[in-house]
Order: sequence, then C-alpha cells, then structure tokens
Amino acid sequence: MKKKAQPSLMAATLVWFLYAVIAVLLALTLSWALYSQVNYGYRFWYQHLDIAQHIELYGPQNRFKSDFEQLLPEQHWKAFEQIRDAVHNGGAGLADIGYQPAGKIARPLLHQAELQHLQDVANFIDVGRVLFWVLLGLWLPFAWLSIRLKAPPMLWRLGITVFTLGPVVAWLAIVGPTQVFYQFHLWIFPADHQWFFYWQDSLMSTLMKAPVLFGGIAAVIALGILLLTPLLYWLGLGGVRFVLYRSHGHNKHYRPIRNGS
Repeated sequence: MKKKAQPSLMAATLVWFLYAVIAVLLALTLSWALYSQVNYGYRFWYQHLDIAQHIELYGPQNRFKSDFEQLLPEQHWKAFEQIRDAVHNGGAGLADIGYQPAGKIARPLLHQAELQHLQDVANFIDVGRVLFWVLLGLWLPFAWLSIRLKAPPMLWRLGITVFTLGPVVAWLAIVGPTQVFYQFHLWIFPADHQWFFYWQDSLMSTLMKAPVLFGGIAAVIALGILLLTPLLYWLGLGGVRFVLYRSHGHNKHYRPIRNGS
C-alpha cells in the first residue's frame, strides 16, 4: 500500500504546485494589464518621485535632444502616455511621438536606440498577452486535477514551494532588486539591442527616472498579485466544484480521488 500511496502523493503535490503557479502568473498578467489602464499611475509617481526636478537636472545635459525640460508637467505626462499606448499596441506610433517647446519647432522624442528598445518592450508585452490566454486555458483544467487528486498535506506544499522558490528569493535578497531587474533584461531582450541608457543620453530614461519609477510600478503590481492570487486560486477551485456538483446531479457517491486510494 505504501508504494502505491507515494506516487499519488507526489502527483498531487506537483499538480497543486502547478495550479498555484498558474494562479500567481494569471494574477501577475492581470495586475499588469489593469495597472497599464491607468497609465501605470505616472502622475502619482511624477509627483512623489520628484520626476519634474529630475527632468530639470538631466534634460539640459542630454547629448541628443534639447529643451525637454522646458515642457509643462502635462506635456511630460502626455509623452509617457503616448509611449504606453504605443508599446501596448505592438509598437505602432513610437516614431511619431514628439515634443514641442514653447516657441520652437517640434522634434522627435526618441532616438533610434530608444525606438528599438521600446519595440522590444512591445514585443515582450505581446508575448505576455499570449501567455495570459495560455494560462487561462490551463487554469480550470488544473483546478479540476487538483480537486480530483486532492490537495497534498501542508508539509508537502511548503516543501515544494521552498524547494522551487527558495533559490529565487535568496538570489533577490543577496544581489538586490536592481541587479535582478538588469539580469532579466539580459535574458529577455536581444543581446545586440541596447536596453541600458544613461539619463544624459535618453529622454525616455529621464522621463521615467529609470529604474526608480519601475520600482514603484513593480510594488503596485506585486500588491495586485497578493490580492488577486487567492481570489483566482479559490475561484478556480470553487467554480470547478460547482460544475462537478451540478453535473453529477448531487450524486452522494461522487468523491475526489484521494491520495493513496
């Protein structure tokens, strides 16, 4: 009997973990998508991260563009919104984004390396959309499997979580979020495409006070993940249980497959 129980318990643990990961990744993609709809809270961060003062300092030092610091805050907000719209629309319109200081001619906001990087970001977001639909397709099937196999004991759940996520948390704690952020850029974007920009070389980077702004955005998305993950986790299980209950016509003999049975 013990030999039969162990594979069942291992399978149940693996299925539970995959279902939990699906819930977390769905929460991530949903949180990201929802926050993007409010322009990533840029106006809030513009004020609380002193981005106006940052632009006043580094705008005049830019080696490619001039007079960006002369714009009103509303024009800075609009420039960020145009970038957001473009990268969420496959990169369409990136080259058309410009700015016009008072009494002077309009000029493009982005130079070629920035355009290339933002197109890479747009491509990454497109992949994220595909990932969302794949995860959504797996969500309920894995909820069903988790119910059929029954959730493993808490010790097993903690064990697989620590074993898989422990090294990631340790890496983050040791090297810090900034280095992890940079490493993900190395993995995600093409090796021959520039993704790091000094503030003196990039109005895009100055406008975003990169990577400081990204830390604030990441914090909000992380909060969204914390709120949405348990909702998606229990919604998936509850929805499947409801369907199974209705489809079996309140059959009292229906039971989920138990570990070791």
